Amino acid sequence: MVTSRYLKSGNQKSKNKRRNHTKYIATRETVEVREQKQYDLNAASTEKQKELLKELITDFPEAKRYLEYEDFITNPTVGNSSELINTIIERNADVIGNRQNFVGYMAMRPGVEKRGTHGLFNESDEPIVLDRVSNEIANHKGNVWSHVVSLRREDAVRLGYDNSEVWRDLVKRHISDIAKAQRIPLCNLKWYAAFHDTTHHPHIHLLVYSTNPKQGFLTKEGIDKIRSAFSNDIFHDDLQSIYMEQTISRDELKAVSKTEFENIVDNIRQGNFDCPLLEDLVRKLYSQLQNVRGKKVYGYLPPEVKQTVNDIFSELAKDENIRQLYENGAAWSG
Repeated sequence: MVTSRYLKSGNQKSKNKRRNHTKYIATRETVEVREQKQYDLNAASTEKQKELLKELITDFPEAKRYLEYEDFITNPTVGNSSELINTIIERNADVIGNRQNFVGYMAMRPGVEKRGTHGLFNESDEPIVLDRVSNEIANHKGNVWSHVVSLRREDAVRLGYDNSEVWRDLVKRHISDIAKAQRIPLCNLKWYAAFHDTTHHPHIHLLVYSTNPKQGFLTKEGIDKIRSAFSNDIFHDDLQSIYMEQTISRDELKAVSKTEFENIVDNIRQGNFDCPLLEDLVRKLYSQLQNVRGKKVYGYLPPEVKQTVNDIFSELAKDENIRQLYENGAAWSG
């Protein structure tokens, strides 16, 4: 899951928001938490939670794309409601606070994996001075984009995305993709991130901007490209397994269909075939193919010939073996 937004530049109020946002993703000030054992996290959401979530989702509709929102909709418990409320506030901390504080939150919040005194990192191995970075971002005259890349806990553990170094390597592998998607020359792009090892959805906050205030623009298409770059990398092994299963199912389907079709043609030639509809379709296809030039491959066939092939396959699919193979292939594709 990847969400993206930008932190406005301009007046002192905007600068303060950037400063707070930068510090906010680095650290959140300690609060005295009172144990509330009377609440069962698996119980249904409270009325106050529902009211607050209604207001938050109205103010921040992009929250409907969060993994926490999916969990809440599937199972609206006290625990899932709390996770969603915290996530909405966290990911919009720059609006609630300011840029400088948000960077601080990124680097220091509970759950952050610290690299020294805070959790900020970038492509450099040189020490990062939090105050210097938060002021730099607060006073930057252009836009600063804030991305969040989030995983479910089980996926993070299974795939090894449970420490900041793995996330850092991931961002470094795709920083050129981000630069291209945001229309920022790679030589001018700057970024900072922090890994938050939260209970249900470990994630990183990623701040991106150009040293040239006039550069940078992010469209929905650009966001989709960034999301795709991260997803394809993170779930690479899963995707390879799916592609392999798809290939096996497709090859089995082709082999069985070919054998069945050849048997039908042989029976037609010998006058032993008793399915008039399929026999007519096979003869029709044979006649149509006589007028087709070039490759006689499905993708290159004229529309009317493709339709005949489709009709033949529909009849063949009535065979239990072929139907099962087709359904298996469709399941892997879906």
